[in-house]
Amino acid sequence: MAGSFDVLIIGNGVLGLSTANALIARDPEVRVAVIGPVARTYGASPAAGAMMGCFGEITRASVAGKYGPIKLGLGLQARKLWPTWLAALNAQFPEADRLAITPGTFVVANNRSGLIEDENFTVMRRTLQEYQERFEDVNPLHITGMHPAGDSRPTAALFMPDEGSLDSSRLLAGLAGAAVRSSRVSFLEDTVSALVVEGGRAVGVQLADGQTLSAKHVLLASGVQSQKVLDSLPDLARRVPRLLPGMGTSLVLETTDFPLNPSVIRTPNRAFACGLHVVPRGANRVYVGATNNTMLAPADRPTVSDVFFLMDCMMEQIHQGYQGAKLISTAVGNRPIAIDTLPLIGGTSVQGLWIASGTYRDGLFLSPLVAQHMAGLILGQDGLMENVFPPERKPINRFTREEAMEETARHYAAAGWEHGIRIPKVGWHETFARMFKRTITTVYEEIGTDYVLPPEFVYVVDNDRERMVPYFRDYYRSVDAAW
Repeated sequence: MAGSFDVLIIGNGVLGLSTANALIARDPEVRVAVIGPVARTYGASPAAGAMMGCFGEITRASVAGKYGPIKLGLGLQARKLWPTWLAALNAQFPEADRLAITPGTFVVANNRSGLIEDENFTVMRRTLQEYQERFEDVNPLHITGMHPAGDSRPTAALFMPDEGSLDSSRLLAGLAGAAVRSSRVSFLEDTVSALVVEGGRAVGVQLADGQTLSAKHVLLASGVQSQKVLDSLPDLARRVPRLLPGMGTSLVLETTDFPLNPSVIRTPNRAFACGLHVVPRGANRVYVGATNNTMLAPADRPTVSDVFFLMDCMMEQIHQGYQGAKLISTAVGNRPIAIDTLPLIGGTSVQGLWIASGTYRDGLFLSPLVAQHMAGLILGQDGLMENVFPPERKPINRFTREEAMEETARHYAAAGWEHGIRIPKVGWHETFARMFKRTITTVYEEIGTDYVLPPEFVYVVDNDRERMVPYFRDYYRSVDAAW
């Protein structure tokens, strides 16, 4: 083989780079190679808003059932690790390059979405109280950086001083720089076409140019692109919940026309996606995001509709003065969403093959926890968390079908309100409710499985039934056959 290492990490996003740093911090002898193109074209990390919090992501559905509190617990565990994690990175940097979390998050609820927004805001506030987290109710009309249109006035707001944001591009640069300074980490700007397995053990990878690299351990941490690599082992791939991309579009804007808020301003999550969020990016710049489009293949360019939607939301719901802002850049990221929306973290039945993916919207925030957990397991040490979400498992039903259908209907209604729907005042509010129910019911019936497709995927199927129904039906049948 062309080269030999102790650990090969497939993926140079935040999880891959963080794990490389965790490995060399724990073992002074370990030799690591990180494989991935510098552009990270289909990754999630370069386009991440990097809101550093777990309570701001809470929804009525996210904290429900057996797995909701477990996922929230992972976020709380990760939050405790960030200060020492950043301190260790900063110790290696010149002062000008040191990283810090920008504190504070305002969460505002307005009437531009459906009832799902009020419900999620209420559950978020109640969960903050249950966990005795610091927050305060604030007058939404007195938040710096907010001057929404008259029909988009917020109805409630709260401020969380212990949640904030981090510049994702600076974090990636810092993680890469820390690894580069170590003679034990090699960077290979390439892609992996296949895993090499001998006698039930992963012994290396084959690169796109045909070369092979050998290793004692292989970590698959390349976001949604992990699926292509995993598919080189079809028997194993059928036993791991499939990864699909959640395309998110973001903008960076610059303005000096009005004071910007030094903290995050966001809404609760709503309508199949994360909430509208405006994240500080320096003195006169902000990052704006709000979208999530679940797809079969990752995207590398924004759509006109998503850019228009972001601009409209930002000017209508945050500050009308953004109409004069300069558009500095657009970005597209592909969040790795497992078919059951839960993480894939840990080892597999192929000895020496590890996976860290499926983190959806939480990958960057969870990175200190996931990276140090994976480093410990790979080095034969203890991990940092219970192995609740092993990669090799049947897709988990987080909800009953009836619960999922009810939640999906809420999202459909919210999407309509967010995009300015006007329902004729002749009883059509009931007509639309019946239409949503029929649509959702037939999606589940046509797929025909006891596995419960999460709400995030239902509209994808409905928009292209001819192609999507056979796709998901065949997928679930393959899962049944594998188990």
